[in-house]
Amino acid sequence: MKRLLATLLVVVMMASMVFVMASCGKDPEPSEPTYTYNTSLSEFPDVWNPHTYQTATDATILDYASVGFYSFDYNEAKDGYKIVPEMAVDFPVDVTAEYAEKYGIDPSATAQIWKITLRQDLKWEDGSAINAHDFVESAKLLLNPQAQNYRADSLYSGSLAIVGAQDYLYQGQHVYVTLMVPTYDASEYVAPDGFTTDEEGHLLTPAGNDISFKPADGGNWSSNSLNAYYNAGYFSVLDEEGNDLYKTVVQAAADESGNVVVTQEIVDVLNAAIAQLHGFATADEYAASVVDEETGETVGVYAYQEWQEFCYLGTDAPETSWDTVGVFAPSDYELVLALTSPLEGFYLHYALGSSWLVNIDLYKSCESVTDGIYTNTYGTSVETFMSYGPYKLTYFEADKQIKMTKNDQWYGHKDHPELYQTTDVVIDWVQEASTRLELFLQGKLDVYGLSAEDMADYQASDHTYYTTSDSTFFIALNPDFGALEANQGEGKNKTILTIKEFRMALSFSLDRMAFCLATSPVNNAAFGVFSSFIVADAENGITYRSTDQAKNVLVEFWGLSDAIGEGKTYATVDEAIASITGYNPTMGKEYFDKAYDAAIAAGMMSETDVVEIKIGLPNSTSSFYANGYEFLVNNYTEAVKGTKLEGKLTFTKDDTLGNGFSDALKNNTVDMLFGVGWTGSALDPYGLIEAYTAPSYQYDDSYNFDAVDLTIEIDGVEWTASALDWTYALGGADITIVDADGNEETYNAGSASGVPQATRLVILAALEGAVLETYNMIPLIDDSSAALKGMQIKYYTEEYIYGVGRGGIKYMTYNMTDAEWEAFVAENNGVLNYK
Repeated sequence: MKRLLATLLVVVMMASMVFVMASCGKDPEPSEPTYTYNTSLSEFPDVWNPHTYQTATDATILDYASVGFYSFDYNEAKDGYKIVPEMAVDFPVDVTAEYAEKYGIDPSATAQIWKITLRQDLKWEDGSAINAHDFVESAKLLLNPQAQNYRADSLYSGSLAIVGAQDYLYQGQHVYVTLMVPTYDASEYVAPDGFTTDEEGHLLTPAGNDISFKPADGGNWSSNSLNAYYNAGYFSVLDEEGNDLYKTVVQAAADESGNVVVTQEIVDVLNAAIAQLHGFATADEYAASVVDEETGETVGVYAYQEWQEFCYLGTDAPETSWDTVGVFAPSDYELVLALTSPLEGFYLHYALGSSWLVNIDLYKSCESVTDGIYTNTYGTSVETFMSYGPYKLTYFEADKQIKMTKNDQWYGHKDHPELYQTTDVVIDWVQEASTRLELFLQGKLDVYGLSAEDMADYQASDHTYYTTSDSTFFIALNPDFGALEANQGEGKNKTILTIKEFRMALSFSLDRMAFCLATSPVNNAAFGVFSSFIVADAENGITYRSTDQAKNVLVEFWGLSDAIGEGKTYATVDEAIASITGYNPTMGKEYFDKAYDAAIAAGMMSETDVVEIKIGLPNSTSSFYANGYEFLVNNYTEAVKGTKLEGKLTFTKDDTLGNGFSDALKNNTVDMLFGVGWTGSALDPYGLIEAYTAPSYQYDDSYNFDAVDLTIEIDGVEWTASALDWTYALGGADITIVDADGNEETYNAGSASGVPQATRLVILAALEGAVLETYNMIPLIDDSSAALKGMQIKYYTEEYIYGVGRGGIKYMTYNMTDAEWEAFVAENNGVLNYK
C-alpha cells in the first residue's frame, strides 16, 4: 500500500494525427480504413523495460505492447469481471507433489508448485517464436545479481515469491535478510555479554554476524516499527543535556537502504526505548520486573535482549546455482513455478496477470558494464524494444510523441478479429489542461479529463463520464494530548481535539458536498472508510459496500438503524444509505457545546482561551489545497456561531510541507490534514484496514487501537479482542480472543486460515465501524474523476467495472473511420459542441 495525497488531478488526455497517402500514376489499391485512438500525457516515460520501470507513466507502452499469463475480462452478464487465460492455454495445474523434493518442499503440501501450459502461437513482433525457455531466461535476467533490477522483487517477495529467487539475486553480497530471532526461541537470543565487536565498533554475534535493523521496519514485531512508536510519542530517550538520542544516534546512523548497523551505543538507546514501551523509565527497571510465569523468578536479562527481535543478521550471501530457483521449463511450452508459500485460485491468477518476459537477444545486446556498474538500455527507444502484445511501438520521441500500431503477429487479432478495432494509438505530450480542451473540441483528442473549472459547462453533458476509484480521502486529526499541549501557546488551546465530542462536531458540521463543489466538483462525498470500488470477494467480484455487513456499518454509524423498515422513514437499508449527507449543523452545534463544557471541566482550557488548529498543506499553489483550506476555515467558523465556541475557533496553516505532507501529523507539526488516504489494495480490504489501525501506517498513530476492545459475534458466540489484534488476525496472525465467560481461544482469520469469507467480512465491517467511531479520520470525499468522451469512440459498457473499466481499447469501437471523422469535424467548422 502506498500513501496517496489527494491532489485530485486528472490524468490522461489526447491528440490526433491524420496521415494522407499521396500517389501518382495509376490509381492505388483501396486501403483498409484506419481507426486512431489519440491520447496524451503530461509526463513521458523514460524507460519501459519490464525489469526496471518504476511508475505508471513508465508502464504506458507496456500496457499496449505486452500481456500476462492471465487477464481480466467481462463476466457473462457484463456486470462484473472474470479472469481468463491469456498467454496460457488454461489455468495452472498443481504439480507440488511431482516437484516438491526438488525444491525442499513438504511432499504433502499443495498449491505451492504450479505448471502453466503456454500457447504455441506466441510470437514477437518480428514473427520469431516465444516458448517457455524464454520465460525462464527472462526470469534469470530479471534476478541478475549484478543488475539489481528494480522489479526483481516481483519474483522474490509478495504472494508470488519464487523459491530461491532472493538467494540468487543477493549472492555475493553482504545482506540483511535473516531475522535474528525468527521464532522467539531462547536459543536464538544472544546474551548481553556474548557479543564481540569489529574495527568499526559494530556488534558481532558469536557466529561472527554483524547485526542491522531498520527503524521503519518492525522486524519480528511485524508492522510495529520503532519509528512508528517514536513518531507516536510512545518513548523519548534523552541524554543529560536533553538531546534526543533516538534521533541523533539511531535514526542518524541509517544508510541509504534504511539499515542501521548495531553498535553498543545504539543498543543502549534501543533498550531504553523498549523499556519505555513497557511502561518503565529505564531498562534496569524493566529488567527488575520481568518474571518467569512458571517459576516466579526474575529473569531480567530479557530486558537487554528484546531489541534483537527487531534485527536481521548480516551475512555474505553464497554463490547460488540457478538450478535452485523455482522457475524451469520441463518442455518447450510448459513453465513451472515453485512458490515459497501456497497460493491458489483468484489470487494466483491475479498475480500472474503480468509477465517478466523480454526479448533475450535484444536485451543482452543492450547490456553494458562500466567500472563495475551494470546498465541496460532495453526499452528506451523503438530500436531497443520488442512487443509481444496487441500493439507494437513504431515511433518514440521523448516529450513529444509515441505511436503504436496493431501488431499483426499477436495471436489475439486472429482469435478475435471483432475486437481491437483500433488500428493505431498516438500519444502526444500535452502539459496544459487548456491546450488539451482546445484540442479535444477541435476533434484532435478522443478523451478530455475535466477539471473543476470545466464542470459548470460540462457537468451535465451527455458525453461526460464519471469514474470512482478505490481511494477514500479523509480529514485526519491529531489526538495526541501531550503533543497538542506542548504546541499550544499562551491563551491558545489545542487539546480540545482529544475530546471525542469536538471531533464529532467537526464531522457533523462538515458540508461535504459543498467541499466537493469548492475544490473538485468531480468528486463525491464520502461517508465510510472504504469506497464503493473496494472488492471484498475477489473470486466472485463482490464489492465491499454492496454487502449487508458493510451497509449495516454505515446506517448504524450515521444513526439510521432505527429508521428503517415498514412504516418508517426508509423502507430499505439502501434507501437509508442514499439519504446520508453527513451534514447535520444542529447536531454539530450541540457537540461543540458539549466539547467546550468538557474542556472547561477538565481544566484543559479557560473561558478566555481560543482554540487554534493548524492545518497542514503540501503547498498553496494547488487549487485543491488552497480552496480546501479556505472552505474548511469558513465552514467551521460559521458552524460554531451560536455556540460557546463562537469567536473562539481559529485556524492557521503550514503550506510548506511538500512531500512531508503525509508525515506531518505523526511528527506533531500540524493538528489537521485533509485530502489524505490510501490506495493500492482494491482487492484486499482485509489488508488495507491495517492502514487505519496499525501505528506504523496510521496518520493519527497516537490513537492506540491496541487499547480498543472490540466484541464480534462468530458462530453465535461473542468474542472480544483489541481492534489491533482483530486486524492482525485478518492478516494471518494468531491472536487470543476471549468470550463473556473468560474462556480463551487462539484465532486466525487470514486468507489461508480456512475461516469462511462471510466471517472475515463480519470482522472487517466491525473494524470499519471501530475506525469511524474514533472520529480521528473523518471521511471527506471519494477519488472520482470525470472525462468527456469524444464523439468518434464508443465504450463497450456505460458503467465502469473493476478490472475491465468500460471495455478499454480491447472492446472500444468507432462511430467513424479516421477519414470520416476528419470530414465530420470539417463540416462543424473545426469546433465541436459537447455542452
